[in-house]
Amino acid sequence: MALSLALVFHFNQHTSEFAEIANRTCYRGLLNVLRAFPQLKFNLHLSGTLLRALNWIDPETLNIVRAGLADGQFELLGSTYAQNVPYVCHDWDNAQQIAVHRAVLKELFDVEPTVFWNSERCWRQSLVKVIAEGGYRVTLVEDHILHGAGVTQPVPISTSFEGHSLTVVYDDPILRERFNYAAWFGRRAQLFDYLDSFAERKGAKHFLLAYAEDAEAMGLWPWEAGYLPQASWAHLEKLLAEMVERGYTLTHLSTVQPRQTVETLPDGAARWMNRSLLIPDAPYHENGYRDWFDFIERSPKVGYFRKLYAIVRSNLAQVEAARRRGFMAVPQTAADAFYRQAIETYCSHQYEFGCIGVGGRGYWGWENVRLTFLYSRLAELAENPQARRWIEDLNGDGADEQILCDGHQLAVFTAYGGRLLGWFDLHRGRQWVGNPLAVPSAAYTGGTSEHPKIVAINRRWMPETFDADLKAWREQKQKEAALTRLGRYLTPELFAREPDELTVYTAPNSLDGLHWPARTHTGALNDWLALDGGDEQPADRFLDYRFEGEDIISYLNALLPGLKIEKRISLFTGGIRAQYTVQNLSGRRRRLGWQLTNELSPDYAAVLVGGRTVLDVHAEADAPHVINTRTGAEVRLKISRPVAEVTHRPNFLSIDLGLRFELDLPARDAEILTVELTSASQSIAPTN
Repeated sequence: MALSLALVFHFNQHTSEFAEIANRTCYRGLLNVLRAFPQLKFNLHLSGTLLRALNWIDPETLNIVRAGLADGQFELLGSTYAQNVPYVCHDWDNAQQIAVHRAVLKELFDVEPTVFWNSERCWRQSLVKVIAEGGYRVTLVEDHILHGAGVTQPVPISTSFEGHSLTVVYDDPILRERFNYAAWFGRRAQLFDYLDSFAERKGAKHFLLAYAEDAEAMGLWPWEAGYLPQASWAHLEKLLAEMVERGYTLTHLSTVQPRQTVETLPDGAARWMNRSLLIPDAPYHENGYRDWFDFIERSPKVGYFRKLYAIVRSNLAQVEAARRRGFMAVPQTAADAFYRQAIETYCSHQYEFGCIGVGGRGYWGWENVRLTFLYSRLAELAENPQARRWIEDLNGDGADEQILCDGHQLAVFTAYGGRLLGWFDLHRGRQWVGNPLAVPSAAYTGGTSEHPKIVAINRRWMPETFDADLKAWREQKQKEAALTRLGRYLTPELFAREPDELTVYTAPNSLDGLHWPARTHTGALNDWLALDGGDEQPADRFLDYRFEGEDIISYLNALLPGLKIEKRISLFTGGIRAQYTVQNLSGRRRRLGWQLTNELSPDYAAVLVGGRTVLDVHAEADAPHVINTRTGAEVRLKISRPVAEVTHRPNFLSIDLGLRFELDLPARDAEILTVELTSASQSIAPTN
């Protein structure tokens, strides 16, 4: 008799360009293999942070998921948006995380899941209430925690807390390890022997074992270790074919019913984290901790960010109390839209908080939670917009920003380059400039508002196609001594009865050259200046500034020898005007190469839903602009003099639209250049 099994694949990356690597080395190939077995049912979890990235990087991956959902083959699980560990986090945070993730799943897939993926598998009984109040009725708990409650057989159970109950499914780490071993090396005997041992037990017809694993195990982890992702896909394909042949029933977790009741489960941590903390070369190892509970108690980074999150949470709670309504999946007012973005920004920057080997000081994915302050402040200002100007550290980075507001639009500038950091419509709740969710490949530095200092990485081979076929890769096949480079993910006991050598497929050699990640969090009106053919100067050096009259900010750039540039910023109806006065103070002719770059994402919230394909770029020299075809929102550039070149490129969650000028400045002469950014909205009905 074959067992009932639940196969659960957990897809998770932060909202960063690394999601593209995971997609190419893992997600596309894995999903293709699963779709090749329409008679089998699979459970998928995709984190909210990853969904934001994939919708920009490769919408086709999401279309494969949609096709599997439409056919009834796939079922989606919900969770915390950014995979923070609920055990560690304040339950107000957990509630926001769950709500935002549900909203994203609804807007992208039109689903409302009832099964909850418990991030990093750490358990406390009070989570029953948190999870159930979030709309869920089923979750998974690791076997050793269930054993601690007296559960001896892998049957679904019911457990409760303060009037709320959940059905709990038996999450089996031994099954997980043997399944991975079969998929990595094509050796399936141990897996099926293990399953057979359960099938022979009394009451096996009521058993349900869950293989619940990071999807990255099916390609990304092998690729990172130097192996061919296609080998994992090919072995997985054969593994699933044998499951079909043996008659295994694969189950959607939403259909599970409890077989017994266990009132309380003990606190417990994920087995993999406790193991990794004790083994120096294990994945995500951190020195100096006995176990995970010791880690969350004494880790300096956990302590620091708990305090930071508490400060930001307090601010959000005050704004929520003043508004008398919380997170809204479908914003009704401009204030609602900004508050929703505040909550998503807050959640996004708790990515995997509480997990070992992740985050810390300088990690953009945690540190930039400070940007939540900007959106919560916008929610307040949008309730009663007023024309004014002021100075405030709106983004919480430790440096003051300069703010202009005409009662309709609000623009946030920094003295570091006189750049436009954010541009917002306070009446419609729209954002034209600003990229709060992007996590750049850089260390976070506060107090400067400078560009993220991105780090180039060596180019590596990655798959161009996603077939589970090894015929074209025979030259990559070789023998390697066990445990192989993947042994760090497995317990040594697994290899006791295995050969001394295993067959592996190595990945092709790395490619020549470096890959430079996208330049995000730069904002607009970035001035890159090169004098007399020299090196281009940074666009984010500190400039002296002053307010003039009632509605002008003047930035003074005297950092180029013999040159003075005054940049005067003002608002007009529907736009921002930057007037540059360039003075050649020297007694000889000077040449100034000037690039003006702008990170644009008109109607940012709609871009997150629609993805890269909704932004069209028009690079005409007389009126370059970017339009959001989903909502009709656009940003247009108007220049007072001819440009040498208009440049554009996809950024990450934005478009980089640039202008290049060549100025010929006679001795002791001056020239005036005006650039206008205008926002507009065409009458286009939003599309799904």
